[in-house]
Amino acid sequence: MSAASRSGRAEAQPARRTLARKTLSAAAFLFVFATTMGGAFAGVFLMLRLGDSTPLSSLMHEDGRGGLVAGGIVLGASIGAFAPFTLFEMVRGDENNPRLGGGAAARRALGVLAFDVYVFVLALVVSLLGWILPAVVTNLVGVFVIGFSWVPLGLFPWEKVGLGGVVGIRRPGSRGPSVSLRKD
Repeated sequence: MSAASRSGRAEAQPARRTLARKTLSAAAFLFVFATTMGGAFAGVFLMLRLGDSTPLSSLMHEDGRGGLVAGGIVLGASIGAFAPFTLFEMVRGDENNPRLGGGAAARRALGVLAFDVYVFVLALVVSLLGWILPAVVTNLVGVFVIGFSWVPLGLFPWEKVGLGGVVGIRRPGSRGPSVSLRKD
């Protein structure tokens, strides 16, 4: 192909982001970061209060507090990250990505709630290991068990039970999105 044949074509210019758009993106990032961190700290505070001053406190051993801390981090951070993303998807949409409806948002909220109950039970089980293991080993087990607790949920075939859009994970063999992302 010669240079003369290319000169007649209009060249596509890369999209430039304006200062306002960059500022809005930075503010959105800071908002999501703040809610995630705030949720994590609130989760740790609530889980430690649960271990100290509830009827379950007689079950908890002092060496098992690390499991409660790890569970509180995951529990609070998942809610803190979920809320702004869902709110952004409910108010922002275009022809390629329609806005999230109330029913879909409720299904996502129930999914996060079920995940948090799962993490809560794991945190209690790990904290019970404090009765038989020293604190350092309990903390290490808690970080691995609770930190990787999402792996079975990520491997579950959600499309087969009708929740493919809720989780947002797309496997190589699964169907693509219902809206085409290609522009013809």
